[in-house]
Amino acid sequence: MFDSNFPPNLDPQSFALLGVAVAVCCLGDLNANEQNSVGNWFELVGQYILTHAAQQQLIESRIEKFNININSKKSKSGKGPFVNGNKSNQTQRDEVDLILTTLKKMQNELEKMKNNN
Repeated sequence: MFDSNFPPNLDPQSFALLGVAVAVCCLGDLNANEQNSVGNWFELVGQYILTHAAQQQLIESRIEKFNININSKKSKSGKGPFVNGNKSNQTQRDEVDLILTTLKKMQNELEKMKNNN
């Protein structure tokens, strides 16, 4: 619906003042009841946008595995996302080093084979 430049890259103070200007323009000759109705409608629009964005963020964080609750029972019992069985990410460093060393050896062997041909 909107291009990637919306909302514009304005500094926060200008962006807020723009909102004030739009609100003043919307008042016009509306009485208090009409202003209340229009204001509540704008709040509904904003709340819908926020609810939609929050649900989208939740889904994306679950897909990307970034949805971590450090206060959960699972996390506090040592079974959270940073623990794999009894191995933390820190203790898995030896395994990563072994993989890197093996890849380096494979690369050297491939270079030897390439040079022999």
